[in-house]
Amino acid sequence: MNRRRARILRTGVFALAAVACIYAAALGLRILYPVDDLDRVRSHAEAAGLDPALVCAVARAESRFHADAVSPRGAVGLMQIMPDTATWIADRLDVSAFDLHDAETNLRFGTWYLRYLIDRFGNLNLALAAYNAGPTRVDRWLAEGATAFPETATYVTRVLRAVPVYRFVFSIPILLQVTPSLPI
Repeated sequence: MNRRRARILRTGVFALAAVACIYAAALGLRILYPVDDLDRVRSHAEAAGLDPALVCAVARAESRFHADAVSPRGAVGLMQIMPDTATWIADRLDVSAFDLHDAETNLRFGTWYLRYLIDRFGNLNLALAAYNAGPTRVDRWLAEGATAFPETATYVTRVLRAVPVYRFVFSIPILLQVTPSLPI
């Protein structure tokens, strides 16, 4: 093989290796930051006046996008909504029957509730703390000048750190097309 052919072959191998590395990095990003049915997420986020990246960050922190998730405390579905909270939300949305394992319903309720908490507390950090620990606890913390549970503080940080990553993922549409969402 002459030098020219060897150089072309090396260049091709390096290019292929670079593409494989880029794809592996993109796949890793999708594993760490899953999103299922972005159109549905965007639709519910828009209806609630929320950033889709925020909705995805909450779903990631709550269930890693597992619609059938149930927490040890009884929170259900993609957005991990407590059954009592879901009943309260259903009353406000005039919904008579619902299934929290249904991703559509869970997203609708979760985005509505997150919007409600943001409006109620006027602050995203407090709204996220209330989403995690409950609005009554946040009211108590505010009244007493206390701080959030360490678990809640970690939750708020985890959600807020995921938002810019999701914005980045959404800014590269081909990334969503060529890599599957692989929630772990």
